Amino acid sequence: MSRRNGSARTGRSSTGSPLRHGRGDGAPSDSAASSAVSGAASDGWVRHGTALPGWTDLEPSQNRRRNTPEGAFLENVSTLRFSLLILAVAAVFTLYVGHVHATTDLYNQLQKARTENQRLHLKHNRLQGEFGRRVGPSVIYERARELGLQGSVTYGPPITVEPVE
Repeated sequence: MSRRNGSARTGRSSTGSPLRHGRGDGAPSDSAASSAVSGAASDGWVRHGTALPGWTDLEPSQNRRRNTPEGAFLENVSTLRFSLLILAVAAVFTLYVGHVHATTDLYNQLQKARTENQRLHLKHNRLQGEFGRRVGPSVIYERARELGLQGSVTYGPPITVEPVE
């Protein structure tokens, strides 16, 4: 491990290769080269074994992540989680807008059905009244007279109810 991560010198890197004190370019170090190396490379352990430096070797120390307070929400959330959160909010908003439009359409259909129902009830009442006027007793008696029928009241004898004592 390197000293930049804050771990102790163990003599081995995270990949298992031995760590040597040097420049970090994979070249063997000699006494003249190691004395010419400036502050950052001579202060800590540097990974050897490859000709290319690692990401932590390339990154300056001022760019490293600092501990942020718990209150900084956006600084603690990764880009992937933030984008997923934005997509979830957009999906919920889209569902809400779709629900509002569907409810509005359903309400409009209900109003049309109520209007049609009221129109049909009024038509039914009008036709029932017209039918009643065509087949009512006054019309039937008049037609019967036109056919030559005579009206007679042939009632039976009156019924009297006597109280039982």
